[in-house]
Amino acid sequence: MRYLLSLLIYLPFVAIAAPYPATSSSALTTPEKGLYFLHKGFTLKTEGTDWVPVSNSEQSLLDTVRFSSKESPQNGSLSIRTDKVAKNASLELYTRKWMRDYPNYGFEVISAKNFNLNGSPALVVDMLSRTKNKQIRQVILKNEDRVAIMTCLDDKKNFSKSLQICNQIMKSFAWSSQQTPSEKSETAQPVQ
Repeated sequence: MRYLLSLLIYLPFVAIAAPYPATSSSALTTPEKGLYFLHKGFTLKTEGTDWVPVSNSEQSLLDTVRFSSKESPQNGSLSIRTDKVAKNASLELYTRKWMRDYPNYGFEVISAKNFNLNGSPALVVDMLSRTKNKQIRQVILKNEDRVAIMTCLDDKKNFSKSLQICNQIMKSFAWSSQQTPSEKSETAQPVQ
């Protein structure tokens, strides 16, 4: 009887467990809960939306994750990319150097504005594509030596609908106070 009772208690935990602890297939790290990016030093929630991570078939040098609707993944999307910068580099200097290049890539910058997002300095940049029928909003955040770039993209006619969902997800962004395993090894002092 004890064996059956312990099996009934233990079985639900095994059913939701990931094959390897804290992997993306774990019920504890689903994007809805916000822990999906904890290993990258931040949290981001998709709660209240039908947007999920989408596998990227393109090979890229950049470490990005893309979200879009389960129902229509070909429509709007939100991508998140992280970058390392010098601790003393300002957010304005970081963004100014690549904002000058946007016109070369066919984008017209409509507006750029500083603001705070959950206590972190941030910059929002709105753009239109001159060659394609696309509209873009980028939100760039900096925390010490890390930068997160969130890019919302959709056709001009559908952009306002996608932007509502993107803004909802982006507002949930928060830097984690925990260091990632790679950061811990970088800051660890050698034993003498």
